[in-house]
Amino acid sequence: MLHVSLDGLVFDEHERGPSDDLALQFEAVSGMPEEECQIIKALLDRMILSTRLNRLLNAAKAGGNLP
Repeated sequence: MLHVSLDGLVFDEHERGPSDDLALQFEAVSGMPEEECQIIKALLDRMILSTRLNRLLNAAKAGGNLP
C-alpha cells in the first residue's frame, strides 16, 4: 500500500484545497465539538447543493430548456 491519496498523485501540492482564509476557518472548526462540526458540514452541503442547482437551472434557462 502506498498510503497516498489519488488527489496527492493527480494534483500539485496546492492545486486542490481551500484558500488560506477557508483553511483557517476549517482549522478552527476542526477544534469544535463533533455536534457543531456536523452542523457546519450540513450547512456547507446545503450551500453547495443550492449553488449547483441554481447554476444548472440558470444554464437550462439560458439554453431555452425551461420557461
